[in-house]
Amino acid sequence: MANAARERAPKMAAVRLRAGRVGLRGALTATTAAGALGRLTHGGRVVCLSKGAFGFGDCVRHLLTVSGSADVLLTTWAIGAKEIAAFRALVTDGAIRTLRLLVDASFVQRQPAYTASLRASFGPDCVRLATCHAKLATLVNAQWAFVVLSSANLNENKRLEVFSVEDNRRLATALATTLDGWFASPADWDVSRAEHARRFDAWGEPTPKAAIVAADDAQGGVEARVRPMAPAMAGDAAFFSDDPWGVDLRRVGISFTR
Repeated sequence: MANAARERAPKMAAVRLRAGRVGLRGALTATTAAGALGRLTHGGRVVCLSKGAFGFGDCVRHLLTVSGSADVLLTTWAIGAKEIAAFRALVTDGAIRTLRLLVDASFVQRQPAYTASLRASFGPDCVRLATCHAKLATLVNAQWAFVVLSSANLNENKRLEVFSVEDNRRLATALATTLDGWFASPADWDVSRAEHARRFDAWGEPTPKAAIVAADDAQGGVEARVRPMAPAMAGDAAFFSDDPWGVDLRRVGISFTR
């Protein structure tokens, strides 16, 4: 019976790709991103599966402990309250020196309280809206250029998720260059979803020469200034209350009511 159980159990959840060789690591039940990814090497790549014990945000935070302070680009369909607070703390502590966050445009209507928290936490400079279902991150400094591709959003995901992590400066720069257009102008928080869809349809790729740049070119970023938590727009005031029994993002978290 014991042998049969072992045969049914997953034997591989992480694949290492380096110098043409493939190694296997059992990481499916790893409880942390550090345990799943193992030792990271320059130019190396790790692909792993998770049963949900760690998420996209956990992965990025672990990589920052490896890389040191870095310029960070994140894209996601959704972001939860825990991750908003965690990334604000990383900005405050200097672990993130510049931040660019691209979130799906429907997030504003789906999660107005989380949107208010985003605006209060990062201000108008760092966050942009687009028709976006991609979950990727780049973390770039002089020593490392991590690229994370994931199926998980920046929230809790208690399900099977996949993560690909590699140190690849050319890929990190090409991804950032392709997404640069969304950060060229301020976020339009009040634009209709139809207008967001129109802009997305009109979005084109940069020229190949612009997208594939020299590996040592610096990644652009938006200075991640930390502001006091306060309403950024008139509609956000509903989530900031000095009443001890009221909803206040600064004190009790986020309400799902509007």
